[in-house]
Amino acid sequence: MSDIYSPDDLQLAKLSGDWCASFSGGKDSTALVTWVEYLRRSGQLSVARPQLVQSDTMVEEPHLQAIARDTVSVLEASGWECAMVEPEINQKLYNRILGIGNTPVHAGGGRFMRWCTRATKIGPMNRWRKEHSSGLVLTGLRLGESMDRDTKIKKAGGCAAGGECGIPPATANTYSPIVNWSTCIVIDWLMGKVPRRCRDLMKDILPTTKRLVEIYEVSIGQDGLWEDAGREVSAARFGCIGCPAISSERFAPKSTVKRNKGRLSALNEIYDVWFEARRRDNRLVSPRTGGRGPIKMAVRKILFARIMDIQRRAGVILVSPEDEAFIRQCWQDKVYPRGWSEADEENEPAEELQRRFA
Repeated sequence: MSDIYSPDDLQLAKLSGDWCASFSGGKDSTALVTWVEYLRRSGQLSVARPQLVQSDTMVEEPHLQAIARDTVSVLEASGWECAMVEPEINQKLYNRILGIGNTPVHAGGGRFMRWCTRATKIGPMNRWRKEHSSGLVLTGLRLGESMDRDTKIKKAGGCAAGGECGIPPATANTYSPIVNWSTCIVIDWLMGKVPRRCRDLMKDILPTTKRLVEIYEVSIGQDGLWEDAGREVSAARFGCIGCPAISSERFAPKSTVKRNKGRLSALNEIYDVWFEARRRDNRLVSPRTGGRGPIKMAVRKILFARIMDIQRRAGVILVSPEDEAFIRQCWQDKVYPRGWSEADEENEPAEELQRRFA
């Protein structure tokens, strides 16, 4: 078994001070916080007040959220201070898209942090930290997730495109202690395929972390042909319900369809809504550059009606009554993202819109 689970002097030095871990409930952030807890239990690390902060976007994937709650419960019983925060109403995912008109992020696209990650994850967690924490920000950022992400990490010194737990750009105040863990090492840790000394100390949390691996549907292939080629690992991707960062196609990804218990689930239709929201002819045009901007007001209203129908048929809450009131107020007040206004709208016959969405 690799000795990577034993911290080096630099890791111990950084982790021995004040810090607050960013937690999403995903596999990497869960590996991070449970590994740190193992270091505490094994006597390798003494931390007076371990902290964790998690942001509930209010449309979290329910299976992942349930496991995250169980993980947090164990950590709280072990002395952690665990905080749950929420985005402000004008920063919530569906409100910004359907009310304000922000275009859903494009999966895998862009060099900059996803606006939805910043609005629903990083912003709320940073506000909490300003009041309650003054130490390092611990993240589960890792190399090896994908070539594209590795390039961004190495180029920017941090995950410039954001991450599932709201990873901020790297600064002197940000630390990612498991950055060199491979996906195989993460999965082995969560499954309890670790030295016996680790398993014995983590008996109360391993049943929960094993459930997480099952949810991710991890598949580990054979070792690579060459010595420096690791095992091939595949896993489902997670985000909010209907997360636009997972796919830019009109149809839901296979792993999402499976979690939604088949193609007949209304939740799969959310991806068609995001597809329409990204279409060039459904967005405003910059008179200066000709570039495409936010979603047209009339299109927002049509897509909102579709989301509400999906919500009704799926039996989940995507847009709460409070959210609906906010969205409708945005329409009434003619709210657009910064730099855009009603003056940028193109007049389009109602029948043309109806034909396009028929």
